[in-house]
This record gives sequence, C-alpha cells and structure tokens, in this order.
Amino acid sequence: MDIEERRALTIFCQELGALRDECAHHSEHRRHLLERIEAEAKARRPILKLLGELLDAGPDDTRRMLSISLPGLGPGQADEELFGCPDSACDRVCEAAPAGPPPRCALMGMPMHRR
Repeated sequence: MDIEERRALTIFCQELGALRDECAHHSEHRRHLLERIEAEAKARRPILKLLGELLDAGPDDTRRMLSISLPGLGPGQADEELFGCPDSACDRVCEAAPAGPPPRCALMGMPMHRR
C-alpha cells in the first residue's frame, strides 16, 4: 500500500464514526458510497479516489483535505497506553482507559493491538 493510501486509510479509520453519523443525514447515494468505501477499506484496497468522490473533491483537493488531519499532531500519550490498527494496515493510534479493554477498530470490529 502506498503512503498516500495508507494516510487515507488512517484518517478514514479515525473519522469513521463521524462519517457514518454525517452520511446518515445525506442521500442514499452518499450512504452507499460510504458503505462501498468501508468494504474497499476492509479488503485493504485503495480508497483515496472514492474518498474524493465522497468529499466532492479532485485528487489534489482530497489529499489536501486529508493532510489537515494527519496523525501525530495531537498531544503526546504514554507508550503503554497506545493502541494501533489490528493488522497494521493504517497508522491510527488511540488510547484506552487505564486497565480498560483495548479500543476496537471501527472498520474491522476487532480489538486494536498495544503498540
């Protein structure tokens, strides 16, 4: 997977809950497009072009929109509390409550692994 697709998958995974909520208020076409993107992402196939369609943006604009939410720009977290993608397909990192269960991947539904 090339670096741009990996970034797209990372941001998609981070924003999936919000995207689902937002698309629920849009047309059936948009909801089906989001479902298609989810299916392609689960199969680990490219999604950047489909994200551009969802965002009504060309390739350059899509990359620019996604670059605003690059991972690693937030506050630091303790290493022992970081969790990542279950199969390392994206760079999503999140934390869990101390001694709590690991977070689950919104896309795959699997527990995330400790980093």
